[in-house]
Amino acid sequence: MGAIINDSWAQLFKEPPAEAENETADDETAEKDKTAEADKRRIIVGEESGGQKIAVFAIPTDVPNNYPRDEVNFEYVALAMSFTNDSIAYALDTNPYGGEAECFVMHSDGEILFSMETGGDLYDNYLYMLRRPFYNVDGAAVDNIESDMKEGVKDNLVTLSIRGENKCIYYQNLDYQDYYIFGIVPQNTISSGFLSVQRNTSQIFIIIFAILGVAIVSVLVFLFLRQARRNRAELNYREQIFDILSDNVDDLFIMIDCETQKVDYISPNVERLLGISYDDAKKNIRNILACAVDSNILVPKETLDAIPENGNKFWECEYMHRGTGERRWYRVTIYNMRIEGVRKYVVVMSDRTVEQQMNRNLQEAFDAAKSANEAKSNFLSNMGHDIRTPMNAIVGFSVLLEKDADNPEKVREYTRKITASGHHLLSIINDVLDMSKIENGKTSLTIENFSLPKLVEEITMIMMPQARAKEQSFDVTVKGNPPEFVLGDPLRLNRILMNILSNAVKYTPEGGKIDFVVTNLDRPSPQFAKLRFTVRDNGIGMSADYLEHLFDPFSREINSVTNKVQGTGLGMAITKSLVDLMGGIISVESEPGKGSTFTVELSFQLAETEEADAWYKHKISRMLVADDERDVCLSVKETMEDTEVDVQCVFSGEEAVQSATQAHESGKDFDVILLDWKMPDVNGIEAARRIRENTRQDVPILVLTSYDWAEIEEEARAAGIDAFMSKPFFISTFWETMRELFEKQEGRAEVSAEPVGKNVLKDRMFLIVEDNDLNAEILTEMLAMEGAHADLAVNGREAVEKFMSEPPEKYDMILMDVQMPIMNGYEATKVIRVSTHPRATTIPIVAMTANAFAEDVQNALDAGMDGHLAKPIDMAKVKELIGKLLEKSDAERGGKKADGKEEGKGE
Repeated sequence: MGAIINDSWAQLFKEPPAEAENETADDETAEKDKTAEADKRRIIVGEESGGQKIAVFAIPTDVPNNYPRDEVNFEYVALAMSFTNDSIAYALDTNPYGGEAECFVMHSDGEILFSMETGGDLYDNYLYMLRRPFYNVDGAAVDNIESDMKEGVKDNLVTLSIRGENKCIYYQNLDYQDYYIFGIVPQNTISSGFLSVQRNTSQIFIIIFAILGVAIVSVLVFLFLRQARRNRAELNYREQIFDILSDNVDDLFIMIDCETQKVDYISPNVERLLGISYDDAKKNIRNILACAVDSNILVPKETLDAIPENGNKFWECEYMHRGTGERRWYRVTIYNMRIEGVRKYVVVMSDRTVEQQMNRNLQEAFDAAKSANEAKSNFLSNMGHDIRTPMNAIVGFSVLLEKDADNPEKVREYTRKITASGHHLLSIINDVLDMSKIENGKTSLTIENFSLPKLVEEITMIMMPQARAKEQSFDVTVKGNPPEFVLGDPLRLNRILMNILSNAVKYTPEGGKIDFVVTNLDRPSPQFAKLRFTVRDNGIGMSADYLEHLFDPFSREINSVTNKVQGTGLGMAITKSLVDLMGGIISVESEPGKGSTFTVELSFQLAETEEADAWYKHKISRMLVADDERDVCLSVKETMEDTEVDVQCVFSGEEAVQSATQAHESGKDFDVILLDWKMPDVNGIEAARRIRENTRQDVPILVLTSYDWAEIEEEARAAGIDAFMSKPFFISTFWETMRELFEKQEGRAEVSAEPVGKNVLKDRMFLIVEDNDLNAEILTEMLAMEGAHADLAVNGREAVEKFMSEPPEKYDMILMDVQMPIMNGYEATKVIRVSTHPRATTIPIVAMTANAFAEDVQNALDAGMDGHLAKPIDMAKVKELIGKLLEKSDAERGGKKADGKEEGKGE
């Protein structure tokens, strides 16, 4: 049967006959629509072996009307019926006209489907048969019949002469794919019942085809239901997939009726994204809009109505989660669409938080880069002035120096000014290098145990002369009994405080006041101390706008005052970076014309110190403190609490004299007396003189002052003052001063007639390792001025060779440059340290290099060097460091004297 069906497939889908050209376009469209469904249904008639026929009712599925007729690759449903012509004839036996009538079902092209005649040969095509010469039928009459059937004539009755016998032929359309029922009766046997019989026969065939039609309709209904089930399943799958996606993405989908403004659909992730329950969100769209940070997010109805059909409108807005307060940016797009004939607004809220943050970061980076470029441009402009100013002084005074070389007074003046300009130029270069190193992340801390009192004292000694030169009041105060020793980076801390104090002195007019306060805050833990350093001045102050850029690199506030002050605009940027590096915070308060207050808070680990019973051992139990500033007195009293020393405070020189006298008369003299130098009624020197007249002569009297006591030292010692101390008061400094006094009294210490380091370089022999001839010449001449001698080496290898070839006692020290060709200073030092020379491990080696950062100092020590000195050469620092190292070296070598002679040997 499959072969029969395949052979007839082209017939099944042959193109329908062309429409008459004279029909209108509307008639053609209507006719095509009418026949479209019919064209989809085809009956295929085939024949099996044995004469049995098969009729296949084939119904294509899901094939569009315009599908090519010669294509067969699609699905179809077929209802097949197998039959023989005799079985149909027996089933429909009517025996009309005494068996003389012929009846059969025929297609409009003449092909016979089946016949009522049993037995005998059946023709395949009746029209073809009539045209055969044997039947002697008028061809025109046959053509008319064929034309009627092809044109769909409902029914007709014609008379034909077939083989000389007149016969009546009646044909009627069965309304099913151009099939006709034919009846042929001899004219002489026609009776009045012919038409009735013909109609009955037609009705029988109509019933048969109706049954077939019902079967076909049933199949179509089955197909429709199956397709509907498929569609529902696919829709469910899509909904499930959409729900899964909406639960896992950060986009929100909403559908709103354009007329009622009711929410038809909202994705279930609304609660996760906005913190609104699904029911509340579906109840009213305004509940979602209420989450917008911008309260003006509501879109006017006129704006919505203006969106064209299939068009859209979008904007970006920030929304806040009701539960967590988290903020997200969304791109809200409204589509105006028609769904099943009803206008809807489809709202898509796409999460753009990451994109918005990225854009914001890019904008901030762009603004920062732009600001940095502007700042650096301003810096270069300012640096042109700042660098040229000292350079102009150096060059100018060098010319004057050559001109006035015979005038000693002018030579000294020019030299002093050249030196000052050189130091200022060096400070500018150091600031630029420091900032570059900080920005590149190459700055690190060097943690060590250091004395906080010593650091404060050093800062005070440096700043005091600068403040006094401008007749400024510079006071240092300590509050809360801070620890004496801590672990930290003293160089970085010194740089922070010096930058702030230097600015305070520079930007405070003459006669102004500067306060430096060190406060011990509550400890964050027993092992750590938290200190606050406050610098307060009554200088020119800063504007609120500039405070926002105070810590930006290369920034300076420009006004008539600051233009006269030299600077790079890097000091505060370096300070802020160092504070951040140390894990602290820095803040500033300022007002133009009223001054500024800088506050730095830092934490330090406490250093382990030995507990001493020194106060009890030296019988110090009572102490008198006199200062007209109450805070200073109370600070000393608070600091001495843990020593169990009873501290009595008075606030004038007169009170100090009275208290000391009364204590002596009662037999309870103070063990030590501490006096302020400058007090309004009786100053410290006068008070000391009167106390000496009325009390024991062996009671130590010390002066505690913020000023340089060099100008009053001789007068003070004549008045009976034993020692001087700088403010602020620290126990360690106080105890060191008292220890020296005790040693003097006990005769165990002799005071040297000359300061430490004087003539320490005389007759010493140095090996200078320097590849730059000019630097080597300068250093050689400076050492010669101190009575020292030097040999030269131009690189590390030559230095090693000279050291190894000379006797052990020839060189007292090696001054080593770091960056040199062939072998650098680090490598040369390591070679010397591991050599077989008798002094390989003991000879002092000092790095002298332009690399002046803390990391460079540490690198020198790691290489085996004993110290580090930065270029350009500061002879005071050279003498201080070399003096200490030479004294240590002498002790290790058996005691070489300062004049260069060895003990036990003659000249």
